[in-house]
Amino acid sequence: MDTGNGHMQAFNISWDTRPETKGGQRWFHLQPNEPITSEHPFFWQRHFQNWNSRCAECHTTGYEKNYQVETNSYATQFAEATVGCESCHGPAALHYTQARSDKFDNNKGFTQSLAKPPVWGFAPKDPIANLVSDGNNQYMQQCADCHSRRFPIADKTQNVSKRPADYHDVNTLRLMSSDLYFDDGQIKDEVFVMGSFLQSKMAKAGVTCSNCHNPHTGRLKFSGNQTCTQCHSAASYDLPEHHQHKVDTSGAQCVNCHMPARTYMQVDDRRDHSFVIPNAEVSAAIDSPNACLNCHQTEGLAWVTTQLARWRSSKAKSSLLHAPTDHWSNIHLLPDAEQLSFAKQKWQETSPIVAAKLLEIINRQPSQASVSLAIEQLNSEQPLIRRAAIDVLRNLPPNQGYQYLYPMLKDPLKSVRFHATSLLASWLSQMPDTLLPELAFALNEYKTSLLLTADFPTSQLSLAQLALATGDASSAQKHFEQALIIAPNLPVAMLSFADFWRQTNNQTKELALLEKARVLHPDFADVLHQYGLYWVRNKEYYKAAEWLVKATELADSQPYYAYVAATALDSIKRTSQAIDLLSAANQRWPQQTDLLYSLAIYADKTKDKAAIKISLAKLQVLIPNNPQVQQWLQKYGQ
Repeated sequence: MDTGNGHMQAFNISWDTRPETKGGQRWFHLQPNEPITSEHPFFWQRHFQNWNSRCAECHTTGYEKNYQVETNSYATQFAEATVGCESCHGPAALHYTQARSDKFDNNKGFTQSLAKPPVWGFAPKDPIANLVSDGNNQYMQQCADCHSRRFPIADKTQNVSKRPADYHDVNTLRLMSSDLYFDDGQIKDEVFVMGSFLQSKMAKAGVTCSNCHNPHTGRLKFSGNQTCTQCHSAASYDLPEHHQHKVDTSGAQCVNCHMPARTYMQVDDRRDHSFVIPNAEVSAAIDSPNACLNCHQTEGLAWVTTQLARWRSSKAKSSLLHAPTDHWSNIHLLPDAEQLSFAKQKWQETSPIVAAKLLEIINRQPSQASVSLAIEQLNSEQPLIRRAAIDVLRNLPPNQGYQYLYPMLKDPLKSVRFHATSLLASWLSQMPDTLLPELAFALNEYKTSLLLTADFPTSQLSLAQLALATGDASSAQKHFEQALIIAPNLPVAMLSFADFWRQTNNQTKELALLEKARVLHPDFADVLHQYGLYWVRNKEYYKAAEWLVKATELADSQPYYAYVAATALDSIKRTSQAIDLLSAANQRWPQQTDLLYSLAIYADKTKDKAAIKISLAKLQVLIPNNPQVQQWLQKYGQ
């Protein structure tokens, strides 16, 4: 519906196009279990339901957004209200001319050639096919423009022939963060395939989308297991000795074990494309889905663990039943002290997006060795790894970090420069004046990229932070205000603007925004945590502790919030309550060194031998050479 100023808004009600026999041919609500009030971000008039910014780019051909920030209005145009030929192949005028004359060039008159998918063949006695032609990464680049969770940083709506050649010059792909993926890489939120597929051995070997899918219909090229047996010999893999199920049953289908489906928008089943082997031990440790439970829910995960172990114990089956013990996600089964060596061991055999994830994991508790590895990876050939390394350097003091980041401003790919500039901008006040002239060019490129998505509240927040970094508080305020015009009740926008008022010493406006955020978003841990910190700064310590503790009880809380809440409780002489809070936090977030260390401090302070015994049992594994841990172990005889 056009709600004025060119804003086209999508309703929360959709028509189910599936056949009636499959539950379709009906109207249904996209979020039936959520109270979608007018304040909810998915209310049909809110930003997340805006067609111009959230849908049209990938669901039309010849799309031009034409957003005017001054009036918060759109003059959006498009050539076709669907994905047409020119979306992938480029302008069709020459193709039409050549077709009329029946004289085609090699590209059929199109600017984009997608006619040569990679070819695969079997070597003698090898059950898995190998690439026998040149690869064609152009397929991946073309599909990924829409089939990925990304942030656009260049104008890809221009003529296809004029776009930058590399995906990473147009987009910044979202990495494997815990809000999008489970900790073993399986899909959680909508990630639109590419980030999942890039984890796979198939992607690393050179498989592209068109090896499995018809690019014009999107459907699989073959039915059943035939798509998989193009490259995985049916004689070795499509038999009970491998999949351990009766032929032609659901359990014998490759995709049901290696590509489990997750349902989005109530009716849209999307399959995981990382092609993992079900790993019951990891599923139990990090609470990730296990494909076996899709059919064996009543038997439970313990039964699955026993079954898989029994299968693999048979020597006759060992060559066909691959144990998942070599999968990178086993890092979650290791103590912090062993994770770095494990990550290094897996580094070369994993895909770049997984290596980026490993770099993030080993720096959750950063050490000199893990940060050194990140600095080394700034020179990686892979842009995703270089980006992950940049993120790790946020842990460094600015006066140390800038010397490593500054050379990244000349990275050949825009996505890497974008991330480096974003971090350097936050360190601007602490950088030598001699570097500022060259940084000015990077800041301008960064700002230009953000202005492409000026209708995103997050872009307005980034522009506000950039203005603050350059000393322009007036422009920063306007960007914060614009973010809240676009998305009036977005929690991160409210909290960021509240922090702006804190920095500019306007406590009245800061508190007003925090109070409003607390009322609108009582289940957001970030909101309650920042509200609690407001009272800390105002020396209302009992009130502060109340809200800081509440923040730790919410589903989206994080270990650091537990650490802060425990500190607040200890400051008001409620150390026993702090111990209880940290004990619960350590159950929720095992092997968090900071939480265990704080627990040991407070347990030692109160002579709580039971609590200190629990914390020391883990600390002596996680940080065995820490002098204070050694002292406690000696004191308490462990």
